[in-house]
Amino acid sequence: MASQEITPANRIRELNDISTGIAETLRHMGQAINALSSNAQEGGDSMAARKETFDEHSKTAYAGIQAFQAKMRRQAYALEEAGIIAPEALSLSATNTQQQAQGGLAGGRGAVPPPAVAVEPDRITNGGLGHLDVGWLNSRGNKVGVEKEAELLHEAKALLQAEADRKRTAGAGLAIGIFEME
Repeated sequence: MASQEITPANRIRELNDISTGIAETLRHMGQAINALSSNAQEGGDSMAARKETFDEHSKTAYAGIQAFQAKMRRQAYALEEAGIIAPEALSLSATNTQQQAQGGLAGGRGAVPPPAVAVEPDRITNGGLGHLDVGWLNSRGNKVGVEKEAELLHEAKALLQAEADRKRTAGAGLAIGIFEME
């Protein structure tokens, strides 16, 4: 059996599917909540029908959440395999949990000091993100620039409109003044 090579295009396609799935899950959550509201059904559906609608949409939303978790876990494993993020990155909370499970923090009365843990200096890099450069990713997003440009264009249009209105009223006032003098 030949192994299928996973390309970046396939990963992007999978992430797009995840995004679509999230939107669909949110839609089902909204419909489930809407089924419970008192003014949701204008047709006068019975309470039993509304409960059935709620159950149907909530089960679909729950299944969507589970699918999302599985797909995101697969993406994380793929990033680990590619060496982009470190597998099982240690965190402060994980270290504290291990110490508490072993009988408390060192220095307490009757507490056994935890065994020395060998720290691998190359294991955690970039805050657990491995070789993933977040700055590079952020520089590729242009949403903020596009929004600011639209905001500035809107402000410029408003200023030009105000100036045109001011000139129009000033010109009309001048014309009225000339006709009154005659």
